[in-house]
Amino acid sequence: METLKKILADEDEVDLTPMIDVTFLLLIYFMVTTMLKQPEAELSSSLPGKAQNSGENVKKPDPVKIKVQDDGSVFLNGSFMDDGLDFTLPETSKNLAVQVQEANKNIANGTFSEKDGKLVVMISATGLSIHQHRISVMNACAGAGVEKISFEF
Repeated sequence: METLKKILADEDEVDLTPMIDVTFLLLIYFMVTTMLKQPEAELSSSLPGKAQNSGENVKKPDPVKIKVQDDGSVFLNGSFMDDGLDFTLPETSKNLAVQVQEANKNIANGTFSEKDGKLVVMISATGLSIHQHRISVMNACAGAGVEKISFEF
């Protein structure tokens, strides 16, 4: 009976030293792995400012509109581009290259200024189209030499 009382009277002790060590290790880990500078902050973007109009009406060329359907078919200014299942979109790229050349000729002729004469492509895609189709259109634009791309939602 005496041993039972002795066992019940003993209090268990918990050693907190390992728990404190783990806490400090976690604190050091999170301090080291936390990034104070976000990588997205390095990307530069310029927001449009006020239009500087010198009193004359500036004429700009119409943008080229590309529409991507749910099935991946591409329409350039309302005309169907028959690229088949090729993700490089050779027909679309060829037509865009021709339009880039025409825009560059208009800049060289003085019809449009260097700033306003660049070809602008507006891409619109339905919500159900696969993301790869949109990327393919952007790759076709890059291959044709288009520098200004806009998206319509």
